[in-house]
Amino acid sequence: MKIKLELAVDYYIQQVEPLLLKKEACNNLMLGILGRIKETPDAYENGYCLGIVEQENEAVFAFMQTPPNNWILAAVDRVPDDVIQKVALFIFNKRTAVPGVLGPIEEAEMFKSEWERLSNVGSSIHVKQLIYRLDDVNPLPEVEGELRHATQYDCELVKNWLVQFGVEANEPVSNEYAVQLASSFIGRSSLYLWEVDGVPVSMANQSRKTRNGSTINAVFTPDEYKRNGFATATVATLSSKLLAEGSGFCSLYTDLDNPDSNSIYRKIGYYEVGKSIVYEFKA
Repeated sequence: MKIKLELAVDYYIQQVEPLLLKKEACNNLMLGILGRIKETPDAYENGYCLGIVEQENEAVFAFMQTPPNNWILAAVDRVPDDVIQKVALFIFNKRTAVPGVLGPIEEAEMFKSEWERLSNVGSSIHVKQLIYRLDDVNPLPEVEGELRHATQYDCELVKNWLVQFGVEANEPVSNEYAVQLASSFIGRSSLYLWEVDGVPVSMANQSRKTRNGSTINAVFTPDEYKRNGFATATVATLSSKLLAEGSGFCSLYTDLDNPDSNSIYRKIGYYEVGKSIVYEFKA
């Protein structure tokens, strides 16, 4: 067994993509990041760490980080014995920063336990997540309004909504970063607003793309517009659009403990394909 960090992005993708595509929706985060790195090598100003575990020159596990973010563990059908512990030791010996880890529950828990032992640190659960996939959108009652692309004229509104979204999701977003995100989403034409009588009431973003799918994130409706079906209409309409444009499926993450969002996505036709957990480490 060989564990290493690969510097050549194209080679890394060639090695790990067949493994990750076996659970494509569950690995949408890793696959999406890799796609962005390939298209824009300097997309992550602090670089990236691309980890691979090989047996007989074949990838059996993958892990990665875009500093200063958490390490990501792949979802694979079968994780060889002791691989997670060996990956934790490998990262420890590299003296690489590990603010946290996210991945399938069993593997993330193994990593967390080994990292606590190696580093003498504590940990806490940041969030438990469900990973959903959608192949077809269910018929739904009509909701007033329509979906449109966000434009530069919406930048201030989107910035404010992203800050509020961060509060709701327990993922704080500073005003400065919210401005950058809003500009990036709008510049890529990936952000959509649901508008009623000329007033935006909800939003959703087409985030990452994988070989066969698209991911949706940043789904948000301000308190004053909630419980009118706007989030459902936004996500359902955007999902239909992505499927019609050639995506084989759509995927998204939800907070396992948020019954409202989980109810909305299931109503649309999303179904659970995996569970994920995020641990944060503290000295």
